[in-house]
Amino acid sequence: MRLPAAHLPYRRRPDVGPLLDVPALRGASRRRLAALAPHADRLRLPPGRTVARAGDTAREMTVVVAGQVAVTSGDGHTAVLPAGAQIGGNEVVGRRPHPATVVTLTDAEVVVLAGPAVLWAQREGLLQLTPREEESWTPSPWPTWRPAALSSSWR
Repeated sequence: MRLPAAHLPYRRRPDVGPLLDVPALRGASRRRLAALAPHADRLRLPPGRTVARAGDTAREMTVVVAGQVAVTSGDGHTAVLPAGAQIGGNEVVGRRPHPATVVTLTDAEVVVLAGPAVLWAQREGLLQLTPREEESWTPSPWPTWRPAALSSSWR
């Protein structure tokens, strides 16, 4: 006897779409990405939103899919990161705090991967992080620029 369609178990495949935009995961198969999918979120952030704060413990890896973010280090150096930039991956793996504050410059679309999932992906060989993300930063044309939320002299 065949069951009607309403009584068949429903099985949904995990959405790996957001993870396909993460450069560090490009070599992973869809089957392997399916294990990470429940731990990833795709978010739209407005300009001025803080993505990471210098000195805070890194608990997730954020990848900029669209838009730009500004990076301000503790010594005042600034840089602009374009789409494809990864924030916090090395810090999660190395259990270090964020070295700089990262704020969105434009409307940005990001993929956020939870820290335990980043550690698992690193152990499994799925995640290919650059040795130091700071080396790929593009210097900003505004050397003393600071987001309004970080600057006391902004009026």
